[in-house]
Order: sequence, then C-alpha cells, then structure tokens
Amino acid sequence: MTYLYNGDFLTESFRFRSNPEKCIHCGRCIDVCSSQILFEDPEAGGEVRMRPEVDGVCGWAGCYRCQRCMAVCPTGAISILGKDPQDSVTPDQQATADQLAALMRMRRSCRNFLDKEVPREEIDEMLQLLENVPTGSNRQSLEFSVVYEKETMDKLRKLVHDRAFELAEEGVYPGTFNKTDWECQIALEPTRNHGDMFFLNAPHILVVSSPKGVGCWHIDPFLAASWFDLICASRGLGCIIETMPVGALSKMPEVQSLLGIPEDRYFGAILAFGYPAEDFVRGVQREGIMTTHEIKL
Repeated sequence: MTYLYNGDFLTESFRFRSNPEKCIHCGRCIDVCSSQILFEDPEAGGEVRMRPEVDGVCGWAGCYRCQRCMAVCPTGAISILGKDPQDSVTPDQQATADQLAALMRMRRSCRNFLDKEVPREEIDEMLQLLENVPTGSNRQSLEFSVVYEKETMDKLRKLVHDRAFELAEEGVYPGTFNKTDWECQIALEPTRNHGDMFFLNAPHILVVSSPKGVGCWHIDPFLAASWFDLICASRGLGCIIETMPVGALSKMPEVQSLLGIPEDRYFGAILAFGYPAEDFVRGVQREGIMTTHEIKL
C-alpha cells in the first residue's frame, strides 16, 4: 500500500508515455523528476516508465503533475496527462527580460474603473493562465471565484457597504480597524475611492482560495494574486489587490457565504479588476529605494 502524505490524493492514471522511436536515452526526464518515480525498464529495452505503484497518486508520494519530464525532453518523446509535447510553448516564444521589466514598471494599482464589463471569454483566458501559478509542492489546489457580471457586482457592493455601516453603528469595524481608521476611510470614500471604499466601483472581482492546512495554503493565493495583477497589466486592464474587503467580510459571515467559498478554504485578498478610467503615459522609477542585505556564512 502506498503511503499518502497530508494533501496527497488518488486520481486516474497519469498516462505517462515514452515514445521509443524518439527516445535517445539521455536520462534527462529521470534526472528532473522531483519524485524520482521514472526509470528505464531493462525488460522493455530501456524504455522510460513510471513506477506502476505510484501511477494515480498525486503529491509527495507520487507524481507532482509538474510535466517537467515532458518539458525537458529534447526530442519530444515524453507525454503525460494526455498532453502532446508539440503543443507546448518554446523558449523562443517567451518574453524577453526587457519586456518583463517594462511590464513590471508600467504596472500599478488601479483605483478608478470604467463602467464597462471585460468580456467573459477574456476573463476565462486569464484564469486559465493562472493554472500555471507555482503552488507549494505543486499541489494545484487553488480555486477561483469570480464575478463576471457588473449587475452581480453592484448587488454585492451594496450588500457589503450597507452591512459595514450597520456594524459600525454597533462599534464593529472591518478587520483590525478601530473607530478612527473607519472615520478616515469614510472621509476618503467620495474622492480617492470614488464612493466605494471596498471595491472601488470595479466591475469584476476575483477571489483565490486554498484548502487550509494543505501545503503552502497561506501563501499560494497571494502568488496567484500577483500573477493575475501582471496578467491584467499585460492586457491593458486595471487591477488592485485588496485586503480591506476581506476584513469587512470577516465580520459579516452571512455575506461572505454568498461568495460560495467553504469555511475550510482560505483567502487573504480580493482582486478588483476592469478597464482603467485613466491611461498612464509612462512607467514609474522606483529604483533606489530597495534595501538589500548580503548573507554571508
């Protein structure tokens, strides 16, 4: 019987295949396998195979589903999870260092959105990219809850806003806010927040959640949030990673339940996104403010 670590689970066969007509027996797939579950089978002429007892075991005790074996094969001999290596992107297609640097310098938090929906098809394309986000031990256990329709967003916006003001009358404030913090936000709401201190009138939100207690559950959602923020920037969309609405919802479980996220899942931020109301003509120049400490032993 295969031992399962916390977070491991069973699934169908990984469908690992090595094409003997293409395999040059370089051993790279075996070397990069994090679980070391691949081997050259002498009884099959040295064909690379997966240990049969771990086929279908996801996690530390089996396969991470990272596809590193397929990605490293120089001849495209390896297939896993039913993927065709010919459909993978190649190094010549990736962004250059200068392109990535420009994207990071042009990216900024958006606090003012147009009253316009992003097409559902484009949102779905962006969410599919998030399946590439690194997760602890490659658990791939993130889930994404999104508001596609502006009408739904307006209803949620009103619910949170009205309930927050009701709670404030009782001396209950969002997250770790005290009365002074709350009053400062109220003062800023008409101007900086355009009348909506929680969601900034964004037409869409995204909530990324992870199962509590599994892998890097408290870090993974923030990695995905950072990726989504850059994905938005690459498409000319505005995005802001917010914690204030999370603090507000923590005090109103009846509203939080409407997000459809079970209590055993964690989320620490909500991403508001949409078309930005302002166009920026240049990036920022933050170089020079970072503090760096060299570690020597």
